[in-house]
Amino acid sequence: MPTFYIIRHAEKEKGDFRVPHLPHQDQPLSQRGWEESRKLWPYLREKQISAIYVSAYQRTGQTIEYVAKQSGITPVMDERLNELDSGVVAPMSEEEVQEKFPEFWKAYVERTADFRFPGGETGEEACRRISGFLEEKRQAHPGENLVFVTHEGLIRQLMCYIVNIPVYKRSNFYVDLCGIMEISYQPEYKSWKLIRFNQKLP
Repeated sequence: MPTFYIIRHAEKEKGDFRVPHLPHQDQPLSQRGWEESRKLWPYLREKQISAIYVSAYQRTGQTIEYVAKQSGITPVMDERLNELDSGVVAPMSEEEVQEKFPEFWKAYVERTADFRFPGGETGEEACRRISGFLEEKRQAHPGENLVFVTHEGLIRQLMCYIVNIPVYKRSNFYVDLCGIMEISYQPEYKSWKLIRFNQKLP
């Protein structure tokens, strides 16, 4: 059964690593993150991975670097795997957000309907982004096992899509650093099957 392995990046460095072309900080992995990332290889070694895709943030490429070298696969960057775009509120404190964007903050806290991050995405937009990516790669790699390395917010958004619940319910899910989600497409039902969620390696 062809399987897609969706992995959250490993632990990142603390500090200011803001870059102009990305909405979130582009932190590299911490030393602990590099150590965590090497644990992925024993788990994925026998999975017969055909391709690896990463987001535009360096921490995702670094997370899968050891696996890629061992398997002889060059990761492909795809911005559709980027974190949910939180727009202009990304660098702000909660107090600043409440003061400058009270209506957004109210919707964010209540979480009873989808909402847009000021200058960023809605949950539905992020959902269409990742679901479109999945469908494209499923058709491009029939019968193959793939690895995607991405971010917690987008993985939680993907969970809503897979289990068919409203996008604003994404906060109900938690994803560990280097946590692994596994899904497989069911052609007879034209839907995705969740095999495993937030598998944490020892």
